[in-house]
Amino acid sequence: MTRRFLVGCALLTACGGGRPPAPAPAPAPAPTPVLPAPLPRAAASRTYAALDTGPARLTIFLATTRRSVTSDRPGERYGPEDGDSLQFAAVGVNVPSYRVRGTGDLPRPSSLRDNALAYRPDPQRDFFVTSTIPVDSNRFVQRLSADLALSRSRDLLVFVHGYNVSFEDAAVRAAQVAADLNFDGSVVLFSWPSAASVTAYVRDQQSARNAGFQLLRLLRNHVTAAQPDRVNLLGHSMGSEVVGKAFTLTAPADSLLRLAHVVFAAPDVDARVFRREILPRLAVHAGHVTLYASSDDDALRASRVVNGAGRLGLGGDSLVVLDGMDTIDATRVTADVLGHTLFGNQSFLADLAVLLAEGKTPAERRLLPATKDGRTFYRFRGDRR
Repeated sequence: MTRRFLVGCALLTACGGGRPPAPAPAPAPAPTPVLPAPLPRAAASRTYAALDTGPARLTIFLATTRRSVTSDRPGERYGPEDGDSLQFAAVGVNVPSYRVRGTGDLPRPSSLRDNALAYRPDPQRDFFVTSTIPVDSNRFVQRLSADLALSRSRDLLVFVHGYNVSFEDAAVRAAQVAADLNFDGSVVLFSWPSAASVTAYVRDQQSARNAGFQLLRLLRNHVTAAQPDRVNLLGHSMGSEVVGKAFTLTAPADSLLRLAHVVFAAPDVDARVFRREILPRLAVHAGHVTLYASSDDDALRASRVVNGAGRLGLGGDSLVVLDGMDTIDATRVTADVLGHTLFGNQSFLADLAVLLAEGKTPAERRLLPATKDGRTFYRFRGDRR
């Protein structure tokens, strides 16, 4: 074997001659993704048809910073003092039939405040708390999850009450709103320690701001753990202070906090603070923000004097119209004697029901468009007089 032959063999091997290379192994098949099991839900929407013929007992879920107290009456189990922590309960509320009340009406026992010893609510005619069952946080999430499974939508409504409201006042209002909205989902009442006194405005305002941290905990932790499909947040009057404070504590990267709708009804919050500090945070975490305001709101007029600052819920020349929020002027619909509480008005309830259930825009809800400073807002068509 000559040296020239060996060099030739080496050259052939280097140029790809000789034995062909082994084929590359076939890539392994991609693993089949494991989809999460569908969340349990009812085949049909939750029905309130029983209220057409008789009273019904509705269950709402309570998260509260009120201190618990000893009482024989279920509606007095939580008082006006701040417990400085979250407590939970399942609350039963008697809702009278539509045979004896109209949509939006909230009849209460006449002796509720006059004579506690003679307190005898009539199930056929009165709203009242029938039971209050305290639970720990884990049981709260479990019961809330089970209740969501009884609805078709798995929607959740978190209701935050306003100033001068007791625990029972807040509970029956939450139940009335759920029934009159025909809400397909579960209702959580966040009850902060209002003193339930007209003279305690300043004290209530500070209590509302203090409660914002605990509302954020509820939304981020317990509500998320129950796995609703959509979360809607409704703040009334000074309850908007609670909501506003909660969102000023959020971070843009807080991926756990995702809300479908945030609704402010007659909000008693500084309009400048809302524009500067609250709405920018809401825009990150909420799909839609809606404001219901009125120029006939005497309670907010008084608040403007006390605080020396415009209130978000005031209409007229003070109406707040901002990018990233739908403003609805509710001046043309009838509220309570102070023009402040809209939950007794059928037009308001009907509009809110369509917003939460179907997500329709104000233009799709037959509201009347108007403009202010080049931005569009909407008005109700008005009640019959």
